[in-house]
Formats: sequence, structure tokens, C-alpha cells
Amino acid sequence: MSNDPSIINADDQKLVTYILSAKNRVVFVAPGVSEAVSQVLVEKWTELGPHAVQVILDVDPEVSRLGYGTLDGLKIIRDCAERLQTMICHHPGIRIGLLIADETTLVYSPTPLLVEAGSSQPERPNAIQLTAPPPELLRDIGLGQRGGGDRVIGLEGVESSTIQRVEANLKANPPVKFDLARKVRVFTSRFQFVELEMTGIYISRKRVPIPSSLIGLTRNREVQSQFHAHFNLVNQEKLEVKVDDKRILTEKSLHNARQEIIRRFLIPLKGYGMVVLRVNKEALIEAVEELRVDVAAFQSGVKDSLQKCMDANIAALVDGLFPAVKQNPPDKYTKYHGRNIPEEDLKRMLDNDIRRAFGEANLLVQDMRISLVFKDLTYESLKDESFLELARKAIPGLDSLHDEFVAAKAHQEDLTAN
Repeated sequence: MSNDPSIINADDQKLVTYILSAKNRVVFVAPGVSEAVSQVLVEKWTELGPHAVQVILDVDPEVSRLGYGTLDGLKIIRDCAERLQTMICHHPGIRIGLLIADETTLVYSPTPLLVEAGSSQPERPNAIQLTAPPPELLRDIGLGQRGGGDRVIGLEGVESSTIQRVEANLKANPPVKFDLARKVRVFTSRFQFVELEMTGIYISRKRVPIPSSLIGLTRNREVQSQFHAHFNLVNQEKLEVKVDDKRILTEKSLHNARQEIIRRFLIPLKGYGMVVLRVNKEALIEAVEELRVDVAAFQSGVKDSLQKCMDANIAALVDGLFPAVKQNPPDKYTKYHGRNIPEEDLKRMLDNDIRRAFGEANLLVQDMRISLVFKDLTYESLKDESFLELARKAIPGLDSLHDEFVAAKAHQEDLTAN
């Protein structure tokens, strides 16, 4: 009995070694196949003959997108099968790996390169190595006593048209670069972009446009068109809502609450937006929900006081504008009523115009809301060295995370080169 470990790491290099060592038969079952493995399979298939090698794959474009194999690897092995007048077989959704090379059996977990780079380190095992394959295994792949009668996988041959459909699909929606996809996953596991918006709160900032015709200006249209007057909708200090018999909500208090959330949780990356660490995400959501409750309370409670403030300002503005309007009524008044308009009617028309300009309190408060949106990093972000440099400076620990990724990528490139 061999003292070699049976639980090992299996990468493409090891698969190639086992396949090349075969003298009688090779069975290869996996989701997909790389160029390196397909080339030695072709070599061994040509050497041993069409009936000595069996290949079962999941011939689906998603296999290439996940990084279980490549289209080129699939085409290489398919061309060989066609040349030898045999076939590769298809089994949908297969996600285990099996290699039988004579009396050596390897059952392994294929690595999707979209998720992680492959490893050749013994301390990262992904396979079980056996000697001769168990009878049950031979039966299921059609090599038992009853041959294909007991076979349960790879029952469908792969036609050239199938390969063409896969190729067209991948051309329309090609796989991403796996190292970049993994980089996105690694960095996104640490932080996310955040958009925290509070809209409709700052009612006191709203200004009401006053038509120049109501200011009592000359009827010179050029002068009127160049004159712009505005009036503050309300006084900021008058908008407040008492909640819980303790706290008073105002525009300023809500603004300060949002700024406090930003101070506690969000990291600004100048030119790119703000990010939050994943470890702080739940606490951020809780804080924003508390602010959302306060905004809703302010929205509900401020409506009546807002309308009272607006009514008072409307009355004051009407009183202030009335002498000029009386002296020089606008054309839209005199068009229907002549120049001798009774004061009561003139004041009513002026009041209606000013009210239309101010709007209604219930419409002004309906747009108060809090918006919290999370966005993952994009591939473009991680190709932007300026962004990466800014992020590494702003986020402690990210620099080491980036270095680990680069080192792992370099290690994988070395393995591929060898």
C-alpha cells in the first residue's frame, strides 16, 4: 500500500501529468476543459485510439463564463473527436471532475476561475486520489460489465452545431477577465459605494418668483423681461415639529442628523463618491432608518404650520405689492376689467396670483424623502489606478488586501507559464 496521501491538490498541471502517463485508457469528466488539458487529451486519444479515451463535458456557454474551461479547449477536443470519427459527450450541469488514467482515479472539485484562482499548494486540497476505479463508478460511466447499458452520464453526443451555438453565445456575451472579476469580488467584500440623499426637506430655501408685472414696473416689456424678483417662501426658524414630547425636528436638525451619519459611516473618495465598509453596513442602514422615521414625522407635522406661515407671507406680500399694482394694474387684469377695477376685486386677483406662485403646503411636503442606494464596484473602477490609489489611502487595510490579490495573481500566472 502506498504511503502517498490520498487527499491532494489537483490542478491542470497534475491532470496533464496523469493523462500523459496513461498507457491503456483515459476517462475525463468535468464541466469544461482548458487548452492545456485538451491538448494532452488529443495527444493521448490519437496515440491510444478512438475507443480508449472518453470525454464528458457540460457543453454550455456558462461554463466558459464561470471559468471552468475555455471555448478553445472545447474546440480542440471536439476537432480531435471528429477526426477520429468518435464523439465527446455532453452532460448538462455537471460540476464534479473525474479523471481515470489506467489504474489511477482522481475525483476532484474543479475551480471556477470567476470565483477564485486555481491553486497547486498541497495544503489547499480539492481532490481524492484512488487506485483502480470502484466497480460502481465504472458502471455509471459505461465501462462496467453491461457497458453502455448501465451508463448514467454523458448520454448525449456533441455535434458541431452545438459548438457553433456556444461560440455565438460567447461572442455575444463574452466572459469577463477572471482576474478582474475576482478583484471586484475581493474588493466588494470590503466596501461598497453609497448614495445617501435627503430631498424635499429644505422648504425655507424655496423662493417664490414674483412676476415683474406685479411690481408696478413700467409697461416697457424689455425692462419687465430683465427684472426678476423673488420672495422667501417661509422663514426657516418657524418650521419645527415636536416629537416624543422631548425632541424638536427642524430642517437644521435633520440636516445635522444626515451629516452625522456621513461622519460616522461614510468615507469620501474625492471625485468618485462615498463608500461604506461592509462591517458598518448594517449599522448605517439602522441609522438611516431612524432618520427616515424623523423625516416622515417632520413631513406629517410641518404641513399645518407651513401653510400658516405661507398664508402670513402671502398676506404680507399682497399688502406690500398692492399700492404699486393699484397704481399700475398689469395687462392681464385690465384686459378683462378695464383700468378702473374696484380695490376689492384688484386685491382678490393679486391674492390669487400670489397664492398660485406660492403653491400649497401639502404639495410642497410630499417630496420629502430619504434615499439610500448601495452600488458595487465596477470593472472600470478597478482598472482606474487613480481610484485604487485613493481608496488604498482612505481605507485602512485595503492596501494589504490589494497586495495579497496581486501576489495571488502573479503566483497563478507563474503556474500557467510553467
